[in-house]
Amino acid sequence: MIVRTMDQRFAVLRVLRSGTDEEIYVCRDLNDPGGELCTLARFRNPALNRYLLPMLARQQENPAFEDFLGLFSRDGDLYARFRYSEAPFLSQRLEAGDFGFEERLVIGGNLLERMTLLNMPAPLQFEALRERNVTVDDSLQVRFNYVLESMTACYNVDMGFVCVRVGELLRVLFAPELEARGVPELEEYLQALDLAKYSSYLELYRAYDGVRAALRGRVRNGKVEPDTWLFRLWGRIKELRRFVKPVLGGLVLVAAFCYLVYTLLVPATPTGTPVRFDAIGTVEIQSAQTPGS
Repeated sequence: MIVRTMDQRFAVLRVLRSGTDEEIYVCRDLNDPGGELCTLARFRNPALNRYLLPMLARQQENPAFEDFLGLFSRDGDLYARFRYSEAPFLSQRLEAGDFGFEERLVIGGNLLERMTLLNMPAPLQFEALRERNVTVDDSLQVRFNYVLESMTACYNVDMGFVCVRVGELLRVLFAPELEARGVPELEEYLQALDLAKYSSYLELYRAYDGVRAALRGRVRNGKVEPDTWLFRLWGRIKELRRFVKPVLGGLVLVAAFCYLVYTLLVPATPTGTPVRFDAIGTVEIQSAQTPGS
């Protein structure tokens, strides 16, 4: 099947979704046959289109949303074009056990960084966070696909809904550690997501970055050590040692300097009664007498 506009032609390679209100295709731009594939979302519900058109039209003026490639209408239907990622799904790679804990920490950060950079509307981000839309390549870079399954239900989607979906994805990403209950920092972050405490993508990223820094300090042999009281005590000792060591070094230098000044300014004086020797071995020592004594 070929989808035509006045100046473009898109060859449909396969159908990703076919619903009542929308169809999602993987296409190739026939004007650029050697170029990247794209996702073409076709919306057929007039009421939905009246909602989507202003939101999508604004994205043409949003240079940060580089995954959005354009918008057009044909035969009463609305078409939106997005980049298509051919990398494996995150869920597939997790099932295959491709990533250790440190790599998954990086993936979580890359996911939230990508969201922050694209700065797409919450309804689109909510859909892009479905497991089948999140892909990860071998360099751990995260990309989104745009199989938009239920845009008719996204009229009232805001950052609160996005927070909840991020939490769902992170629970899958860190399932082994959460099951072992060894990551209280991450559990607190997930609770904050459930309560929709973040109002922007940047807040989401900054909060996660703090969690990631804390967890990296407990990684040993590719795994996070449990947050036991002994581990916390050792962490406090190491923090105290980092603070005390330079202070003690400075005090030693000050003490050495003070002692040097003291020895220069205060000459040594004899104290006590001198020891008198009358003999050395069998040799008797006679004291010298002054004349007339």
